[in-house]
Amino acid sequence: MELRVILVRPRNPDNIGAAARAMANFGLKDLALVGAFASDRGEAEKTWKAEASVSAIKAMDVIESSRLHASIPEAAAGCDLLLGTSSLHYLNPERDVLLLRDAARYCGERGAARLGLLFGGEKTGLTREDLSYCSAVVNIPTLPSQPSMNLGQAVAVACYELAGRGRAEPRAGRKPAPPAPPEEIARAAELIAARLAAGGQGHWTGRAQLRELRQGLLDARLTKGAMTALRLLLKT
Repeated sequence: MELRVILVRPRNPDNIGAAARAMANFGLKDLALVGAFASDRGEAEKTWKAEASVSAIKAMDVIESSRLHASIPEAAAGCDLLLGTSSLHYLNPERDVLLLRDAARYCGERGAARLGLLFGGEKTGLTREDLSYCSAVVNIPTLPSQPSMNLGQAVAVACYELAGRGRAEPRAGRKPAPPAPPEEIARAAELIAARLAAGGQGHWTGRAQLRELRQGLLDARLTKGAMTALRLLLKT
């Protein structure tokens, strides 16, 4: 299984560099960032890459190949499955919760060849809105007295579990069909909301209602083929 690390609204370039270094420790190179550091995206990339290089020891290839994205669906393009991380200390998520040690098996059971793993910013972590794009929430068990981890440390632990030690066990029987990509699920939710609005149900275009639609589609565990059929139906 391939792994893309997605950092959402990171604040400190040193932590981005530390995350890149942790990825390099386990042979991972696919790093994406969400949230602008400045009004000009190109200038922002240049700035944080220069600053992150200090802590990205022997991991500059990870930094140089990474990209800054405007949204989570954009950053997740090409992923089969999205999981979001949370300490659960300040948030009661509206998604199923997995312990990190169970994440690889969860992905294997869903036939995911490429996983996108979201990490929130240092100050607030991932919000409910962020997690509404995810199939489940991953938790790294820590003491209640010190629940949150440094961003770079959290990435290191997750990379070790998913790319170093954690492996999904082989499954007998039929190979799972590829799941619908997260960005297609997000687009389908918007199409459903638009169709409902056109039928006089305009309240479905609100953020909370869109989040509910996204989560419902994720919970349905639609295959890629089923999502294609649904999208064609919505466009007719």
